[in-house]
Amino acid sequence: MKITVLLENTSLKNSDLFVEHGLSLFIEKDGYNILFDTGGPQESAIKNSSKLGIDLSKVDAVVISHGHNDHTGGLLKFFQINDKAPVYIKKEALGSYYSKRPDGEKYIGTDNKIAEKYLERLHFAHKTLEIAQNIFIVPNIHKEFAVPYNNYVLFEKINGELVRDDFKHELFLVINNDNNLTVFSGCGHSGIKNIINTAKEVFPDKKISTVIGGLHLQAGASTFVVAEKEEIGEIAEWLVLEGIGDVYTGHCTGERGMDLMWPILKDKLKRIYTGMKITL
Repeated sequence: MKITVLLENTSLKNSDLFVEHGLSLFIEKDGYNILFDTGGPQESAIKNSSKLGIDLSKVDAVVISHGHNDHTGGLLKFFQINDKAPVYIKKEALGSYYSKRPDGEKYIGTDNKIAEKYLERLHFAHKTLEIAQNIFIVPNIHKEFAVPYNNYVLFEKINGELVRDDFKHELFLVINNDNNLTVFSGCGHSGIKNIINTAKEVFPDKKISTVIGGLHLQAGASTFVVAEKEEIGEIAEWLVLEGIGDVYTGHCTGERGMDLMWPILKDKLKRIYTGMKITL
């Protein structure tokens, strides 16, 4: 299995790739091509695909982790390139989502044009689904553990009123790679512990060897809301106790989050960046 990071908040020095706050991964597994999230509204992930030699017209399926525009921002442009790939998404991801910031509230939801113009391309996931051999979408995350503290600044507008986001619009991707599971999380708003625990419930006889994606230890691109040091340490220690192998993370995990996890996870912690290639 090969994974190319089309977009993450950072890139290597002197890279000519576009960078913005967001996440997008191109995944190749046994001849099946998946676009996991599409990055931010500046369409950097789509622009980077051509620079990286990736033909998005050959994508077989798109998986959208949740309804925030740093993960759905490239979808309209993708539809202009690819006229066949289904987009697996939760119906709730089409809601109106906002963040409350020091300078006021900001709309961070999916572009309304996606549902207006391309509704027939959207496949709403409501139960665990195998979209190709050994490739699964898990849309129902059981929340036995606390969700990230940073979620308190995130809201959904319902009937004109902002209510606390419950993240029913979040799903995750699981790929069985030689009987070792890789779990792909967009932001982990539901809590990476809950995501991993749910994966274990769905696949009780398989080992989770790798986790890839954001852990939501800071809110947005800024650091005005960050997880407490104790919360970060507890998550890292739990990952070790669960026997998780490598954790490839970035985006909303933040530099501070990764720096605080490093003493616990050590070499198991891998920092992702725009243009990174991973082979598992």
